[in-house]
Amino acid sequence: MEYSKYKPFVKVSLKTNHIRIQNLHIDPEHVVARTQSNIKFKFNLNTELPAGSFLEIRLRGGRTNKNDWYFLQPYSSKEPGYVRLRIKNYHNFLPLIKTGKELSISYFFYGRESVKKGELFQFEIYNTLVQSLAEKKKVFEVILKLPNKKAIKLSNSPVLEVINDKLNNIRILAPSTVFKGDKFQSIVRIEDQYCNLVRDFSKMLNLYLIDGKNSDCFLRQLVFSKSHSGISNPKDIEIEKSGLYKLRITYKGQNYYSNPILCTEYATEKKLFWGVIHGHTKESDGILSLEEYFKNLKSSLLNFGTSTEHDHGGDLLEDNFAKIKKISKSFCEDNKFITFFGYEWGTWFSGYGDICIYHYDNTIPVFSSKINKCNSTAKLIKHLKPYKEEVLMIGHHTALRPGYRNWDFLDNSLENLVEIYSTWGNQEYSFQNGNPLPPRYKFFGYGSYARRRGAILEKKGSFVKDALLRGYKIGFTAGGDDHFGVFPSGPIDPDNGIYPSGIMAIWAPNLSKKSIWKAMKHRHCYGTTGPRLILKFFVNNHEMGEIIDIKNHLELKNKRILNLQLISPVMINKIEIIRNGLVFKVLNVKSSKIKKEVVDSEPFHEIKLNHTKANEEFIFYYLRVFLENNNMAWSSPIWIVC
Repeated sequence: MEYSKYKPFVKVSLKTNHIRIQNLHIDPEHVVARTQSNIKFKFNLNTELPAGSFLEIRLRGGRTNKNDWYFLQPYSSKEPGYVRLRIKNYHNFLPLIKTGKELSISYFFYGRESVKKGELFQFEIYNTLVQSLAEKKKVFEVILKLPNKKAIKLSNSPVLEVINDKLNNIRILAPSTVFKGDKFQSIVRIEDQYCNLVRDFSKMLNLYLIDGKNSDCFLRQLVFSKSHSGISNPKDIEIEKSGLYKLRITYKGQNYYSNPILCTEYATEKKLFWGVIHGHTKESDGILSLEEYFKNLKSSLLNFGTSTEHDHGGDLLEDNFAKIKKISKSFCEDNKFITFFGYEWGTWFSGYGDICIYHYDNTIPVFSSKINKCNSTAKLIKHLKPYKEEVLMIGHHTALRPGYRNWDFLDNSLENLVEIYSTWGNQEYSFQNGNPLPPRYKFFGYGSYARRRGAILEKKGSFVKDALLRGYKIGFTAGGDDHFGVFPSGPIDPDNGIYPSGIMAIWAPNLSKKSIWKAMKHRHCYGTTGPRLILKFFVNNHEMGEIIDIKNHLELKNKRILNLQLISPVMINKIEIIRNGLVFKVLNVKSSKIKKEVVDSEPFHEIKLNHTKANEEFIFYYLRVFLENNNMAWSSPIWIVC
């Protein structure tokens, strides 16, 4: 509606920078996550509201206000989300609703009279469905648009706390690999069904160590109080004998187990480390601070991680980079938690895709997609090339149509990895070829008639499989593109209809910045949709990510021996061994662990592929793993080249 069409309006000249909310009162001060609640708040404004003004209350929308709050409507008090505005001495206003990506109600003030300065605005919302994400300071944004002025968001808008009070799960997190006799720590999280910490949990829980024969050993008693905020960090746990173990807690007759722990005899083997390297904070378009983001990663027993703020769309200013680098560096400490500076370079609908860029050295300049000299993949590669040893490019949602990747532009000296899975789905191959988690775009809706997820939006030729068939040597990560700053995401996806966050695993000798970086550059990593399964994959004793020159290993010409071992916290339904982009062999597992040797006796010259940009013949293998509850995992490939 264009308010300028309505005459006559009183001409006013008001400055907007002084406008404030006064005498704010909200009731209640907190609501419970994912319940239907009644909320009332009232306030005065320290200015008059002339006819032709808009006053908006926004529950969802904008760059840093993301959630799954639902139901807001001014039409029927019998339906959920009924909202009513009362102004004692003013009645000439019209409600306008926005739903979908935003959830807000705007009031258009019409007529001859202004709403007088100091008038009381009383809002009542009934049976609105609270977001699933617990949040200490959930803001009901008040946005004011005066005639002939830009809309402003009032800084002192109403705030309430979204809490959770019902235990649904006890999540026990442990390191996946330990050495015999080493002391390690675990984390116990008391969670509701949406993976929020139940902060007022006050109980005593017994922690046990379970071996491969299901024999249990009492470790200690964990005492929870409100001061623990739903989390405990038992330390100095020690395993005296090599083997496979889990931690267990029994509460009200229900057993809760950790992820598997593989204890090995000798400290010469590589260890497995977990991390998330793609997420967003308030520094661009997330909802939590960068400090809160890193603290949440650490409270989920992750070993490494970083944020990747957007470099475009007005999100990130030049002076923000120094701040982000400084905070990131403050959380980085060898043998405890590793961080790198990263950012997300992106140009949608262009074929250049979204690419996460990581720096080993904080002195490397940022090359933004907003700048003409860096606004294409070819230009970006040109500027990053001098820093190839200290820079890593990782393509994001490569086959999602709005942000797809044109594989004509890839430099393997810079780009060694690809994000095979994120909240946008599995980018490996198409839905038509059996992908159960295809690339989708967001869908906003709730209720029995709302689709569970958004429309499938695939871009032919931009799948990870297509890049591999060209001859590119890219290993696999899985991540989030998480905008909540909360991990683990668990089985739910509160970001408005797309998939839960994934997680990345790295095999490395130790937890140091140098070691983790080197492992990523050499593709010694894999990704999952969330479960922390232990995955080992070798071809003739060469580990995942390796490129084997057949001239130095002539035995690979006629026979290749594939060895795999998986130990999972959930059921492994089946494993597909992929050779040259096709299913070479299917292993029906129906167990939580498997150790298997598979032989490929087809001659190299009969199955080889040709590199599209180099004089090279090659074959490649990797594992595609199907887990229960629609979870998946992928090993990085192993290449044999000639």
